[in-house]
Amino acid sequence: MKKSIVVSALLLALTFLNAEAAEKLPIDRVTGLIEDIGLQDVKENCTVCHTGRFIVVNGGDKKFWTFKVGLMRKAFGLWKLKPDAKKRIINYLSTHYSKKHNVTVEEN
Repeated sequence: MKKSIVVSALLLALTFLNAEAAEKLPIDRVTGLIEDIGLQDVKENCTVCHTGRFIVVNGGDKKFWTFKVGLMRKAFGLWKLKPDAKKRIINYLSTHYSKKHNVTVEEN
């Protein structure tokens, strides 16, 4: 009985580890941002002025990122984004950077 409980627990742990590993996406070598749909739009429109490391110290939901993109346009001269590109940027950032990340000087 104990043996089957241990085996079951190990199998369950492996399942969670595999699921966690599958969720990890590759990191873009240039920006340090997660590679996924919308990254190219971020690279073309956001990292022109900001490094990827600066982006990840922010964080929020779609409302937060919609505000930030609007602020960049109104206050800092961001050009008008095509609606589909704006949507991809906001979806990308709110999906992958919904929480603030601590970034140190040593990180690449």
